[in-house]
Amino acid sequence: MNRLKFSDTWTKKKSSSWIFGNFIESGFGRQVDGMWSEMLYNRAFREVPPYNPATWEWLGIDREHYGKLAPFWHSGYEENDWEIVGNPKVSRSCGNYTYKGTTSYLLENKNEGESCGLRQHGIHLQHGREYIFQITAGVRGDIGSAGLNGFGDTIHSGKSYPLFIKLGSAETNFLLTTEVKKYEWNIKPDSWEDAALSIKFDFEGTLILACVSMMPSDHVNGWRREVVEQLSTVSPSVVRFPGGCFVSFYNWEKSIGNRDTREPQPSFYWGGLEENDVGLDEFMDLSEQVGFEPQICFNMMTSIPFKARQLVEYLNAPEDVGMGRLRKLNGHPVPYKVKLFEMDNEPGRKWTAVQYAQQCVEFAKEMRQADSSVQFMMAAYSYAPELLSQMLEIAGREINYVIYRQGNPQFVKSILMVLEEYNTKNDTDIRLANTEWLPSCKSCEPFDDPDVPVDFSWHGEITNNYKTIFSIHQMSWNYALNGAHRLLDYISYGGDFALANFNNMCNTWGQNVLEATKDTCYLSCMGKVFAFFNRTFFSCIAADVETGDELLFALVINSLDGRERLYLVNHSSSEKTVMLPQKKSVSEKWNCIDGLVGRRRLSGEKENTSVVESYSVGSIDRTFLMLPLSLICLEKEGEIHE
Repeated sequence: MNRLKFSDTWTKKKSSSWIFGNFIESGFGRQVDGMWSEMLYNRAFREVPPYNPATWEWLGIDREHYGKLAPFWHSGYEENDWEIVGNPKVSRSCGNYTYKGTTSYLLENKNEGESCGLRQHGIHLQHGREYIFQITAGVRGDIGSAGLNGFGDTIHSGKSYPLFIKLGSAETNFLLTTEVKKYEWNIKPDSWEDAALSIKFDFEGTLILACVSMMPSDHVNGWRREVVEQLSTVSPSVVRFPGGCFVSFYNWEKSIGNRDTREPQPSFYWGGLEENDVGLDEFMDLSEQVGFEPQICFNMMTSIPFKARQLVEYLNAPEDVGMGRLRKLNGHPVPYKVKLFEMDNEPGRKWTAVQYAQQCVEFAKEMRQADSSVQFMMAAYSYAPELLSQMLEIAGREINYVIYRQGNPQFVKSILMVLEEYNTKNDTDIRLANTEWLPSCKSCEPFDDPDVPVDFSWHGEITNNYKTIFSIHQMSWNYALNGAHRLLDYISYGGDFALANFNNMCNTWGQNVLEATKDTCYLSCMGKVFAFFNRTFFSCIAADVETGDELLFALVINSLDGRERLYLVNHSSSEKTVMLPQKKSVSEKWNCIDGLVGRRRLSGEKENTSVVESYSVGSIDRTFLMLPLSLICLEKEGEIHE
């Protein structure tokens, strides 16, 4: 019997929904690509850099093991690059034909009537769904004698050249000229098909390919409709973007404007290619659709304060002021009014604690010239916690949040004490945040498979062992229960712990809330936990609950308007008999508002198989049985006098 005992001590400040934040990192895995509607890989025909060792060390596997046998795998992780068809001479433009970024792809056919071109596999088509295919292309004209620029000018002709496009069983052709321009084709397949796309020509001459695109016509301003729908059920309160490690090399001004003119960006830290179709404006559009607070992590390590000031101006200035004018020209006259700015990522790679704190002061003062109301988040986690007081003495007057990534309650409480001391002394209100958190992979009991460790931690080591790599733990229901427990920890600190971003949103090998295959989108185990809290949480004060059992965790919350709720997590593989406290003079009844239960500890959600089910314990007077591996929320009905 687990007799619950509620503490009489409640938090002083109310917790808010900002602890249920999330994180979209560009240039990492298949995150942005999984959420965005673009169906073609490498649509600007670039040389794709290989993934860096950091990616494989994070995964714990090498390229050979990154495939269908991996536990996290689905079609959303496939990356089918362009294949050359026939025997064209391949080159890239230099100095001319620069449409998407700085170069175009050139295919020269020297033999009239010989077919050549490009092909890409893995295009998933759905019966009855309409798709829009676009290609920006042309044919190289003759080059005249050198002009003023010294390179010679293009001599255009009125001749047309056929370009043949085939997608699965459908095909069309475009008549190209020496004028490079965009062509469009609408397709509505009459069957479900995993198709190949081919782009071919048989004329003698050089085909210029600037970029291609293929999207379902029902996309939501570029975002996949099914992703937006699922994300709305998770309802992240605040979302961090665009990094992560990616941000320290990020030039924000290259992420705006017409997507068909932006230069793709290599992901310097992780490797691979960031197509750069999702920039600031696209992210802000998603914020408006889903309703989350945008949190912009900005580049300090390879940028300067003035460029950061221009970033604030682009996002927040009126349409007739500075970069606000550019935002208007890009189709967004109304300021976005972004509040939260995170001061780079893992700055310990470049600066000491003192140097970074000094940089924070310089950047904050410059950026507030554009908008005095913005709030700044200092990444103290890069340095020993003993240095926090020194960092605050330097930068405390300029920042609003201090970031640490450790989630251990003892550590969090020690940092909150330092912040309380500084705030009291300086009449400030600096609060704690965790902008990149992960649950523990630890299990309280052995898994069914004895080869899977119960206390796994990441070591940056490639083992190629699917039973011991991080991802098999991250996609599990055990991991999600640990995540629910950690979110309750965040609530228990009250409003002094202000904000948390779970890492990540989509397609990061189980470490995410959404799984986006090429055909559909569904919630991961952690996604279902976030959806559960979206249905049950309100801004509240909280009090600890003693359960007498380390495998049973509980927290009680109060909205201050009469609503009281109780959260319980049963980490055990056994049923728990729970006895709620009762006042002597009254009988209290609790109703189950919501609940989740998992079938197996180590299993995760799959495209066609779910391991997480809804769960209710009904109406309770005092005692009830709680299922193994479950999470519930009870609400007190009110006092009934005997």
